[in-house]
Amino acid sequence: TSLGGYNVQVSLSKNGGGITRFTTGFKRTSPGFEINDAGFLSRADLQSYGNWLQLAYLKPTSWFRQARVNFNQWTNWNTGGLLTELGGNINAHAEFTNQWWGHIGYNLNNLGAVYDDRASRGGPAVRRPFSRSFWAGLETDHRWRVSPGLFVNGQFKTVGGSWNYGIDEFTTIRVSDRLQARVGASFVRNVNDAQWNGHFDTLGVRHYTFARLDQKLLSATTRLDFTATPTLSLQVYASPFMTSGQYTGWRELNNPRAESYQDRFKPFTLEGDPVGFNFKQFRSNTVVRWEYRPGSTLFLVWAQGRTEDGVDVGSFAVGRDARNLFGVRPDNTFLVKSSYWFNW
Repeated sequence: TSLGGYNVQVSLSKNGGGITRFTTGFKRTSPGFEINDAGFLSRADLQSYGNWLQLAYLKPTSWFRQARVNFNQWTNWNTGGLLTELGGNINAHAEFTNQWWGHIGYNLNNLGAVYDDRASRGGPAVRRPFSRSFWAGLETDHRWRVSPGLFVNGQFKTVGGSWNYGIDEFTTIRVSDRLQARVGASFVRNVNDAQWNGHFDTLGVRHYTFARLDQKLLSATTRLDFTATPTLSLQVYASPFMTSGQYTGWRELNNPRAESYQDRFKPFTLEGDPVGFNFKQFRSNTVVRWEYRPGSTLFLVWAQGRTEDGVDVGSFAVGRDARNLFGVRPDNTFLVKSSYWFNW
């Protein structure tokens, strides 16, 4: 009925002078710390120690206008002392002489005996497999009227056969000083060999089950800003989202902390075979803002939502799923908000 906890953090940083900057710090969040009513907290019961070192080259050369290289290292435990993360990263960013930007990074995760104490959703901790991942991106000159950019990321195949990749494309369009838009699309292919798939109780024994998930995800985002006058503006946000996944190879925990990946699981067949999912959603917001007198503003808001779940489970077809999504009856919400400034 109640929770109590604390969050403490101490760090030492250098943020200027020369080419080096760094931060080293420790943070501890107790198990009972809870602030989600006032903000956002992804998890409590955490201790973390991290280091960051940057080499900043801010003097222009014949190759670049500015460049930065970052080195990161992190170590996490829960408050019981169980090691939950150990990894490192190197990444670099440069603005070239043509005012394009380039970005690249490489990660090493789960070095040594590292455990996920949330993997089984309340059950035993499961040893994490070592993984390597990367990301890279290119942004064109932001002064252009049409300025595209592209980011890619991926995880190399782990000992269990998990892997993923993602592609994000975005374009900023400046039609005029008063009208601009940003459109983007994202595609993700994710194969997770150890996706949690439910708890099942038989004869007083709880089974913590996992399966191999093959998931595809496609989303798009459009933002439009139009300023008709200094006191009248229009903003539009629209984002469709589609994802589907198929499960195979249903297993349950056997020896979750085993050094050998195969020894961590054993077959599970008591409840049949898992199938998958297909989920689609569209969200949009349109806001008209009118400052009808200095300090006094009227907002007209139209929000629309569409959701479809459980149709064509386990399969992914962009055209079919888009038609189904926009064939769903929408939920429309209209809001009016007004403020008036009294100047006495």
